Amino acid sequence: MADPAGAAEPPVPVATRTWHGPWHPATHLALLHAGPGLTVMVVGLAFGVVAARHDPDLGRLGLLAGLLAGNQYSAGALNDAVDAPADAATGRDKPIPAGAISRRTAATLAVGAGLASLVFGALLGPATLALAVAGLACAWAYDLWLKGTVASVLPFALALPLVPLFGYGAAGRFPAVLWWAWPIGALAAVAVHLADSLPDVETDRAAGVHGLATLLGVRRSAALVAAGYLAMLALVVGSGLAAGDRPVVLAGAAVSLVLAVAALAVGARGRPSDRRAAYRLLLAAVIAAAVGWAAGVRP
Repeated sequence: MADPAGAAEPPVPVATRTWHGPWHPATHLALLHAGPGLTVMVVGLAFGVVAARHDPDLGRLGLLAGLLAGNQYSAGALNDAVDAPADAATGRDKPIPAGAISRRTAATLAVGAGLASLVFGALLGPATLALAVAGLACAWAYDLWLKGTVASVLPFALALPLVPLFGYGAAGRFPAVLWWAWPIGALAAVAVHLADSLPDVETDRAAGVHGLATLLGVRRSAALVAAGYLAMLALVVGSGLAAGDRPVVLAGAAVSLVLAVAALAVGARGRPSDRRAAYRLLLAAVIAAAVGWAAGVRP
């Protein structure tokens, strides 16, 4: 594995799959980056259901789903369009370098999905439109300018706390306790972003990408993932116990911690594939903490 000083290692070969063309669902799930994309959608909709109390408006929840889906698809597709030359050079198994869809088509779809997300936001009201603009600006800033820099984590730290606010925007209210989402979400964003970057440290170095994880190296990045996650969990438990149903908050935190320990055990094996599995477990840990907090606090 790479040492903390950042010694380069050769790219790890990636197994290829069969892609089925530009309109096949698998192509668009790949452009969406289904793991993080669907996670954001599920968490945002969960907060929308919680925010609606016992009288959810299915129409507004549908608009919220469209906003979240458009935002996440735009972020993922533009990311792959920008990275297509580097992905092809390092042999990454993605739809654009594999020829399943053209770079121009992916970029066009990214812009269209982003604009659609703003339309859905506008239909939910001025406050939600403002949140949608902020979320899309963070996504595009990362894809176009910040991805290969030490500031790569900033858009995530700013955007992830918007997810519960989208849910409450769909319900038309913003309770004061919800603002705990900012520090909790920012810390979760640091952990999740670095965990997502860890499997690609070697190939990113080979492609000349100098993101935060690449510069820190695997060990230091993994330590920062652990620190960010533990700080997030401490805020979840502290704010949740002060404002909500304590057993529910603690149950969510306990499930989250078990998943995080599993992520640590899997990631410690060291291979890029293990780091990818650890990242998915960490995503599940963050979801468990968020759901436990939301269900216990019920803002």
